[in-house]
Amino acid sequence: MGTKIKVLRGDQIGGCVVLVSTGQAKICIDFGENLPGQEGEEGKRAEIHWDDEKVDAVFFTHYHGDHMGRFMEIPAHVPLYMGSVSRQVLVNINRALHREAELAVLLDEDRVGCLKADCPVEVGDIRVTPYLVDHSAYDAYMFLIETPDKTILHTGDYRNHGYRGKALFDVIGKYILCHGKRPVDILITEGTMMNRMGEKAYSEAGLFQEAKELFKDHRHVFLLCSSTNLDSLASFYHAGAIYGMGMYGNSYVYSQLKTFRETAGRATPLYDFKYAYEVRFDFVLPGVGMTQEEWMRKNGFVTVIKGEPGYEKWIKRFVDLKPIVIYSMWKGYLDPGQKAYDKKLHDFVRKYHAIPMHTSGHAPAEVIEEVINRVSPREAIIPIHTENREGFLNLKIKEELKGRIRLSYE
Repeated sequence: MGTKIKVLRGDQIGGCVVLVSTGQAKICIDFGENLPGQEGEEGKRAEIHWDDEKVDAVFFTHYHGDHMGRFMEIPAHVPLYMGSVSRQVLVNINRALHREAELAVLLDEDRVGCLKADCPVEVGDIRVTPYLVDHSAYDAYMFLIETPDKTILHTGDYRNHGYRGKALFDVIGKYILCHGKRPVDILITEGTMMNRMGEKAYSEAGLFQEAKELFKDHRHVFLLCSSTNLDSLASFYHAGAIYGMGMYGNSYVYSQLKTFRETAGRATPLYDFKYAYEVRFDFVLPGVGMTQEEWMRKNGFVTVIKGEPGYEKWIKRFVDLKPIVIYSMWKGYLDPGQKAYDKKLHDFVRKYHAIPMHTSGHAPAEVIEEVINRVSPREAIIPIHTENREGFLNLKIKEELKGRIRLSYE
């Protein structure tokens, strides 16, 4: 029996699942929730019949909910593999939500195996080697999957315009292809931005520069940004630090910043978040002689919030200083024409005249083109995590590679 690949819900962004099986073993890559706006649509949720499929292990590319959000549905006997930071990020989330059952699974070291870059995991006759990639989630991986008869590269979500993106093609050339000595048979690649062909990716470095200019005249800033988007948080953090502005958040946000400081921050000061604090407005700062709010008023701040009514109290505390609000999330949440439209968030953003400043966590078409051309898979290219599989036929790739694109998952 040769290697078989089964793709579930690859034709949508988020909630995609890939099964790879041989005669001896079967693994699953990701098992997440559908993105907002897709819930309830008939046939849109990837379903695995665990008793029939007999999956031996599940590997998660990163901690975003559309990739890991359904881990509690996985039978207890199935091992889970994820990055150590991914696990801690999820622990922080579930601890804040008081989800004891989820915490018990995540903290079970017999159940959860932590991935390390370039350290393979063997499941029967399937060998999975993770490699770090740049994404809006830290500790994100692509997987090189080797079976007795196939070599498969599953990219996970990736980009090259973040702070760690320059390494993308070095990783592919040096580690995946081994300088041309290891050919790839099948490439499974995300295509999130294929609906936005021709759109140029805005870099994290560009985001930092724009924030730095804005903060020259605005030192009191409320930031609508995901608490797990490490690179963008770092961009705003360092832009503010230039002017002595600390970064603040509630206890949950602070737990994530602390996690990043204690992991990614050990490797580079880019992620040290040295001047990040939990919001405690009335707390008297030791040795300073003023409350946290007084300190924030004097020195400025970048405070991470959500677009929810409870955070309006924070904004109102500083209304006399005319604070600004920055929206650093996907613009589709504000677009009534999108499935993921969030009216409450839209109204919040409009009410406070939030300034849009955001960069995508996904590769634009030209980067996908280069990945395909460089990997040059011998047998097949399987687009997933996309609503525009057909768009792959219009990419600037070698003609022989276009003939290897699979537009059907059957």
